[in-house]
Amino acid sequence: MMYVTLDRAKQHLNMDHDEDDTLITTYIQAASGAVKNYLKSGSPYEVERDSNDDPVLDSNGNPEYFRDSSGDKVVAGAVEAAVLIMVGHLYKDRDENPDGAFEQGYLPKPVTALLYPLRTPALA
Repeated sequence: MMYVTLDRAKQHLNMDHDEDDTLITTYIQAASGAVKNYLKSGSPYEVERDSNDDPVLDSNGNPEYFRDSSGDKVVAGAVEAAVLIMVGHLYKDRDENPDGAFEQGYLPKPVTALLYPLRTPALA
């Protein structure tokens, strides 16, 4: 599962060569997995909304998702941005976290700020 394409990640990194494609793909997979874990059971996909900004539900009460021309669910913009930020951190600071952007075991603050509204909260 990858929430962004290699081409999109390379665009984000302002990269125009193929030398690091395997590495960047690994970072996309890791970042997508970290985002998925943070969301818990929250959906990474863009929910359709009606004119009142309420989610459109199917006959079973489940949300309807936007789909692309291939019929695949569209990843929410906040999720895409969070993955791209993570890929950027992983690519720029490959072995460490020199700016203290996040503590061990946690995602960077800009990532959690984007994802928090989509997250399914933990039960006490």
